[in-house]
Amino acid sequence: MKYFLSLTQPLLLFALLLPAGVQASNFAAQFEKRHVRPLVDQTPGGAVVIVEQGKVVLQKTYGVTQAGGQERVTDATLFRIASLSKSFASAAASILVRDTPVTWQTPLKAHLADLNFKEPALGEQINLRHIMSQTTGLMPHAYTNLIEENMSYPKILLRLDRVDHVCPPGRCYGYQNVVFSLVGDLVESQTKLDYPSFVQRELFEPLGMNRASFGHKLYIEDKDRARPHVWNGKRWRAIRATDHYYKVPPAAGVNASLSDMTTWLLAQLGQKPAVLDDDLLDEMHRGIVKTSRYKAHYPKRRKLGDVYYGLGWRVFNYGAQQGFVHHGGYVRGMTSSMVFHRPSQTGMVLLTNAEPRGINELVLDFADMHDGFQLAESIGQRGFGAD
Repeated sequence: MKYFLSLTQPLLLFALLLPAGVQASNFAAQFEKRHVRPLVDQTPGGAVVIVEQGKVVLQKTYGVTQAGGQERVTDATLFRIASLSKSFASAAASILVRDTPVTWQTPLKAHLADLNFKEPALGEQINLRHIMSQTTGLMPHAYTNLIEENMSYPKILLRLDRVDHVCPPGRCYGYQNVVFSLVGDLVESQTKLDYPSFVQRELFEPLGMNRASFGHKLYIEDKDRARPHVWNGKRWRAIRATDHYYKVPPAAGVNASLSDMTTWLLAQLGQKPAVLDDDLLDEMHRGIVKTSRYKAHYPKRRKLGDVYYGLGWRVFNYGAQQGFVHHGGYVRGMTSSMVFHRPSQTGMVLLTNAEPRGINELVLDFADMHDGFQLAESIGQRGFGAD
C-alpha cells in the first residue's frame, strides 16, 4: 500500500488542492459561480449554457437586453455572435465538400475565375482548406479595415490583387475575415443558393435553430434582441448596431439565441448525427496549422499545450486533456465564446451584450477546471485504500 500511494501521491496532492466543495458532479455550478457570474455581473445582460457528458446541465440567463430597461434576457433573446459565425462556415464547407464536386484541395480559381491575387502563381494555389484554416499566406487581417470603413464586400474583393503574400499557401497562419468569406462565394457557385440560404437549409432548419438568422435587418427588427453596450467610464451605454461585419456573413454574420447555441453545442459534441455526423466533425475539429497562444488571444497558462487553427475553429490541448475546440466572437458592444471537449462530451457557450473585463480568460478557465475535474474523477475511480 505504501508503494501504491507513492505512485499516486502527486495526483492525490492535486486532488486535495482543488477548491473546497468542488466535485465532478457539480462542475457546472462551480464554473458558473467562479467564472461566469463575475463576467456577467459586469454587463447589462448575458446567457450561458454548460453541457456535461452530452447533457445540458445548466442553461441560464442574466440581466436585461438594454441597460436601464425592463426587458429580461431570455433563452430566445437574439445576440450577435460575430466571429463565432465561422463555426457555421466550417460546417457549411464540410457539407459542400461532401455533397458537391468541390474538394478541400480544389483551387478557388477553378470555381471563382474572377478572383485575382497580387502574385498569380501563389493565388492559383489557394484552395478551400487554405481559406477555412486561415493559411492562405496573405497578409493577416487583409482589408478588415475596409470592413470597418463600411466598404462593400464585392468592392473589397476587387482589391485582393493589392494584398501581399507573406508565405506560400498552407505554410503559415494569418487570420482573415474577407478572404475567409470566399467560402460563401464558393457555396453560391456550386448550389445556386446564397450563403445564408444554404446555411438555413442545411443547418438552421434541420437542427431546429428557429431563432438563428443572418444579417443586420433581421437583427434590428427583432423585438427580443440584446442591444450592444460600451462602457463610458461610469456606466454601460447602449449603442447602435452597425451593419459592417454583416457584409461578410461566413466570417461574422450570424445572429443566435441561447436556445440556438445550446443546439449548436450539442451538434458539435456529436449529439445531432443526422445533420453533423462524426466524419464531418472529425474533419472540422482537426488542428491544421500550429499557431501561438498570443495569436489565439489566450492568456499565459502553464498547462496550455499546443494551439492550432482548424477549419473555422481554434484547437488546443490543456493539461492532460487533448482536443479542446473553441471560437470566440467580438463586435463592438457584444462578445461570445464557445468551447467544448468532444471526448468527454463537455462544453460551454457564453453570450453577453457588452465587453466585460476578463472575457479572454474564460476559455482557459473552462479548460483548467475541466482538467482538474477529470483528474479528480480519475483518482476517485482508482481508489486509494485497496492493496
